Amino acid sequence: MAPEPARPNILLVVTDDQGHWACGPCGSAEIETPTMDLLAATGVWFANASSPSPVCSPARASLLTGRLPSQHGIHDFLSETGSDEHDWLAGEILLPELLREAGYFTSLVGKWHLSGSGRPPAGVFDRWLSYDVGAEGWQNQYLHRGRVHLLDNGEAVTVDGFQTAELTRWAIEIIEHRSDDRPFFMLFAPTETHAPFDGHPDEWVDRYRSVSFADIPRGESSALPPNGAASLLPDDPTEMLAQYYAAVSAQDAWIGELLTALDDAGLVDDTLVIVTSDHGHMNGQHGLVGKANATLPQNLYEEVVRVPLVMRWPARLPEGAATDLFVDHLDLFATVLDAAGIELDDATRERISSPGRSLLQLFGGSAVEWRRYRFAEHGNARMVADRRWKLVRRYPPVDPSFGDELYDLETDPRETTNLIGVPGYQYRPVKLEAVLDEHFGRYEDPGKSGTRIMEQLPANGREPWTRLAKRLNDSK
Repeated sequence: MAPEPARPNILLVVTDDQGHWACGPCGSAEIETPTMDLLAATGVWFANASSPSPVCSPARASLLTGRLPSQHGIHDFLSETGSDEHDWLAGEILLPELLREAGYFTSLVGKWHLSGSGRPPAGVFDRWLSYDVGAEGWQNQYLHRGRVHLLDNGEAVTVDGFQTAELTRWAIEIIEHRSDDRPFFMLFAPTETHAPFDGHPDEWVDRYRSVSFADIPRGESSALPPNGAASLLPDDPTEMLAQYYAAVSAQDAWIGELLTALDDAGLVDDTLVIVTSDHGHMNGQHGLVGKANATLPQNLYEEVVRVPLVMRWPARLPEGAATDLFVDHLDLFATVLDAAGIELDDATRERISSPGRSLLQLFGGSAVEWRRYRFAEHGNARMVADRRWKLVRRYPPVDPSFGDELYDLETDPRETTNLIGVPGYQYRPVKLEAVLDEHFGRYEDPGKSGTRIMEQLPANGREPWTRLAKRLNDSK
């Protein structure tokens, strides 16, 4: 029997608002992503990966805790005011915390967005470089080109230029100049694909202004009302789409520089590389621009739930493999712990109570029985889907005009026809609802459950359910 590989370095790349459709291995006909193509060719591509919650803060919290939003209690994006008025991660055990305790050198480069101050908790990262939201507000982190204010282990620094290029330079420096021989864990979290859609490299934008944008369905609309004018596709979306496509390609090139640095340092075989996005994004699909909160009430369309995901670890994973099994960020939490050789004691495992499973077991040579359903939630909306049917359940407050949704993804992949209440389909939602209730009933913390969302501390005061409750109250 071959010996187990040594504990790997771990590079976890989490992009921001990158749709599953927006990369070469996803099947994009026009977006150039040679780095993702390379990783898929030399690693494993996961064709059915999804986010536990299609909004930034809850998705990132789920990845780093291994827990559902209805377990950790972060249901929407957190206001970043420059100060920590509430400890949103109180009592949570974070992935980099476990790795650091196990002897890893841990670092963060890029977006945190799990506190009001923008700062990660003390004792989690040996080195962190993230955005200084106290300097010029939360918008600072989404300025793709120009002066961006950062904190380097709490000390103010400023970069000027393409910010993801600068973050890449810092990340390479951290990897190359670590002061000890511990294996490293790096969370690299660029914001290149997040709005606003401007300021991206001219050479890429110019290239994409002339393409057909064939990946974007034309003439679609949503039955759900848009959450403001900014959520609607512009009459002429050429510039917006050219900028978004350019963001994807430029970001891909900078991630490629990180991989080149690993290669130059002789670390490729010893490094588990994971690239994914916090959640998906619509850029005209359903006539919308944005994610779950692009509509009111919120949506759980496939474009916002599904994410790109590729993993490479030559010492352990096959080359050029692909799977369409249902996987999500909770599985990545378990996968990283497994790769690092960290076995949680019973008390810690019970305390975390993660639904996730290590993806490494899929490639161990033995058949593995895997889940048949995928799940997601955003506040008072939850989703369950199998390979054909998808159910979205809504909990109070509920707009009487927009209730539950049932889609046949085989015959209606664009989710245009809600089959709830249609004769002949009544038993479908009953079965799926039982699966949904069993899953959340097993894992959720009743005090943090999305089914009781109006009892939760507001994340930003503009949550879809908060706005909906106000509108319903004003209409009485």
